[in-house]
Amino acid sequence: MEKRDFLMDQIELLGQALANILSKLYRLNNQGRHPETIEMVSQSLKTELDLDLAELSSIPTDDFIRTLQVNKKLNHANLERLADILMLIADDLNLRKTGNNQDLNLYNKCLSIYNYLNNSDLTYSFERQSKIERIESMLS
Repeated sequence: MEKRDFLMDQIELLGQALANILSKLYRLNNQGRHPETIEMVSQSLKTELDLDLAELSSIPTDDFIRTLQVNKKLNHANLERLADILMLIADDLNLRKTGNNQDLNLYNKCLSIYNYLNNSDLTYSFERQSKIERIESMLS
């Protein structure tokens, strides 16, 4: 029983860290500090969660969800937070027109997470569905 409690605590800590990163990301975007956004998020993901943005981008989309659940122990709520973070980064890259298609890769990762959550979550989310439709329209 203690082991389960320890795991639940670790999952909650992951969720709090993702929520903090998301909050910082929104704050930087609202302040118009777009160049700092990706660097801050990348550094925060690495130090707080041992997730590397380049590593996340390199995971094949087919294996993306399973890898995050097995290797990083992310639950549904944490997956959704991560998808929101990746979508904000992709939006930022798309606005800056970097030309390296990293934004398209990140949009595909977000889409796979949101679709997985839609298919496995018992509660329907209009907000999540709206994000799926927005991403699908951008990718088509």
